[in-house]
Amino acid sequence: MSNRKLYLTPILHFGCGNCYASKAIYKHELQDKLNELMREFQRLIEIIDKVKKNIKMAEDEQQMKAKKEVEDWVSMVEVAVTEVEELIVEALKLVINKPRSRSFLSEKDKLDDKLQYVISLQRKGDFEVVAEMIRPKHQSDERVRNEESTVTGGMESTFDKVWSCIKFEENVRIVGVYGMGGVGKTCLLKKIENKLLDKPNYSSKVIWVEVSKDLELERIQDQIGKQIGLLDEMSLEEKASDIFKILSQDKFVLLMDDIWEMIDFHKVGVPFPPNTSNGSKIVFTTRSLEICSLMEADMQVKVGCLAYAEAWELLRRMVGNATLESQPEIREVARAMVKDCHGLPLALVTIGEAMSNEKPSENEWRNKLQVLQRWTSSSFSGSDAELRKDVYYSLKLSYDNLQKDIFKLCLLSCCVYPSDYKITKKELIDYWIGEGLLIGRLGGQSQGYNIIGVLLDACLLEEEDMDYVKFHRLILEMILWITNEVEKEKEKGNSFVCTDAGLTEAPEIENREDVTKVSLMKNQIKKLVTFPSCPRLETLFLNSNQLEMIDDKIFGSMDHLKVLNLSNNFSLTDLPSGISALVSLQHLDLSRTDIKELPKVFMALVNLKCLNLEYTYKLRMIPRQMISNFSKLQVLRLLKCGSSIQAEDSVLYDDGEFLMEELICLKNLIMLSICLTSFQAFQKYWSSHKLQSGTQSLELQSLQHPKSFLVEVTYLNNLRTLCISKCKNLEELKIEFGGDVQNIRESRCFPFLEEVDIENCSKLQELTWLILAPNLKRLRISNCIEMEAIINVGKLNEFPETMTNLIPFSKLKSLRLDNLPNLRSIYWNALPFPDLIKREIDGCGKLQMPPHELNKLKESEIVEEEYLQVNQASLDPSSSSRFL
Repeated sequence: MSNRKLYLTPILHFGCGNCYASKAIYKHELQDKLNELMREFQRLIEIIDKVKKNIKMAEDEQQMKAKKEVEDWVSMVEVAVTEVEELIVEALKLVINKPRSRSFLSEKDKLDDKLQYVISLQRKGDFEVVAEMIRPKHQSDERVRNEESTVTGGMESTFDKVWSCIKFEENVRIVGVYGMGGVGKTCLLKKIENKLLDKPNYSSKVIWVEVSKDLELERIQDQIGKQIGLLDEMSLEEKASDIFKILSQDKFVLLMDDIWEMIDFHKVGVPFPPNTSNGSKIVFTTRSLEICSLMEADMQVKVGCLAYAEAWELLRRMVGNATLESQPEIREVARAMVKDCHGLPLALVTIGEAMSNEKPSENEWRNKLQVLQRWTSSSFSGSDAELRKDVYYSLKLSYDNLQKDIFKLCLLSCCVYPSDYKITKKELIDYWIGEGLLIGRLGGQSQGYNIIGVLLDACLLEEEDMDYVKFHRLILEMILWITNEVEKEKEKGNSFVCTDAGLTEAPEIENREDVTKVSLMKNQIKKLVTFPSCPRLETLFLNSNQLEMIDDKIFGSMDHLKVLNLSNNFSLTDLPSGISALVSLQHLDLSRTDIKELPKVFMALVNLKCLNLEYTYKLRMIPRQMISNFSKLQVLRLLKCGSSIQAEDSVLYDDGEFLMEELICLKNLIMLSICLTSFQAFQKYWSSHKLQSGTQSLELQSLQHPKSFLVEVTYLNNLRTLCISKCKNLEELKIEFGGDVQNIRESRCFPFLEEVDIENCSKLQELTWLILAPNLKRLRISNCIEMEAIINVGKLNEFPETMTNLIPFSKLKSLRLDNLPNLRSIYWNALPFPDLIKREIDGCGKLQMPPHELNKLKESEIVEEEYLQVNQASLDPSSSSRFL
């Protein structure tokens, strides 16, 4: 390419001389356009020369190869060079021969089109990186040569599910394959492509498109165009039109890898949705479940991490038995490393390649052992951490793609948790409030649950059961790496995390002057006598230890501490008076401890926003006026709080009447969990609409007087869990709608209610109001001997007409019915129960359901005892309408 400049210079000189000799206006316009084209063309020559030089340098000095997109661009430029040179010569001849003005105009249009194409090539040639590492090829017979075959070896069921959608499911037009970074989505898609191409009789066009994070519709068009025989020299709209014409006529399978945002297929030219009559399909991969919805995927397939056996097999196939069996020690450490990777294929491939890349020597196995030991090192600095950073950089793309800073800040704050540790969603939200990340009434449960949803959709967080979430180990390590290294220049402080490490005392902390978060969760610390001075410390997690005693002086130097978590220390009975020094404290979690009293010095904690005292069964003393003194309190959790015997000056004395008075004084309270055990406390609670509107969890226990509760749905609209037990005189819950019934119907009154537990309410006959809880996930009813129907048609007729056609239990996952001897039906019409995965029915002798209906609940855990024994022989076919 370097000789192109010499070739063009005399032509440019000759052309310019003739141009300026002529006075004709068309010649001037043509010559101006010609000069402009040659200037831009020369710039393109300089760009491609530079790109080729960079490629050669990368190939010679770093053993890299040109990226595919760079190779494609070079090919396009080389074709364009010939075309432009021919056009320039043609235009110069036209100037010399003095043709008619119409010829000038036609030639000027050609020059203008080619000029725009040259400029577009210049833009596309602005590459930050032109080359990538070459994956080394090994001769070992034990090494699997095809990466997608290796990585997908443990995900056959996922592959089969996607393949079935392509081949057999006519109604599935679009398949979204999603999962966290590095889990093997691209390899899975490559395996699908290879299987399609390997079928000689397969008539579909198989089109592969790499999308990547920086979405360019023109680049997608170019990739499709090359595979279906289209030229590049067209506008975006022209390409879209031609692509549409071709793909509308033919059966195709479009495989799109690594989608980060919604793609407008109409602008690309892809028929959307694909034509079902000819069996065309679109299959794409993404890290976001939300993208699957935006792309209107008919089937969403999650790719999860490998089980341990599958992960070990992947490493074995990559490294080879010769290496793993060379010494007993290397096999042992390799197994520890596989466990450490938690089934993430990217991590396994990274370590496998590092081991395979070791140069042969007498001590080769020792070198490979060192690779393994470096991987399992907990250090995040120095050369030993470089191996892990390859994985972190890949995972960080999901973090970078989070649209709002608040999402990123909430994620980074989670570095304090251990991997695979089940965290309740409400605990996470409380923590974020304590950190000051969620502010104001809108910064409560709605915003918190929304953020959890965003992190789940991005596969940065995993859902566990219904109420819990957890983090993959490498996601947590990536978060800690971002906090301590990537963003350390922002002076936000470092985090020291040493969880589940068997510690019996607080460890030394390096660079403690810069540490703002410390987590020593899940250790074996019994006595906290000393603690390193961390003057900037804001967050301290000591939960899930074996704490019995905390020295009074520990908190003396923690002026800036905002979050203190002491939960799940079941032997902790007393709190040090030194806790009064924590004047900046905003979040205090004492749940599941054996503390006996809150000392009066607690009054000093006037900045508390979140206080959790749940499951403190031995707490017998909360001084009066203490709760109301916490005027900034936003979250207060009191379920199962307090022993049965209370001190007379405790706010819990006299079954909580004094507590209700203090709660009503809390102007900023937005989230409350509470148990009411007396009718007097119940009346005061029921008189406060503000307390009801902030209640997330409510337990009514041993209330002897009321035969009915009048529930105003306008105020309990944030309720998530409800438990009613031992209310022996309770016959019904009456619903007061009030206001705009149509709006109530649309919100379904209890939009957040997920769990209901009713037990030992012997006179309760129905729970028809449950039809107003569209998101109910868990329902348990036991020992209600007069219960006849869960949804009663007669009671439902008392509801406004707009409510009567609501369908209940569409999201129910767990159903338990125990000792309901008079229960005959759940609902009077057929219900599909699409999400039900667990069902226990025992002691419901009159409830009838044909055995064949059990087959509708695939993959469910079913416990049927007396119900089946009593009814199996005498079931009426019409009884199916009573249950399903």
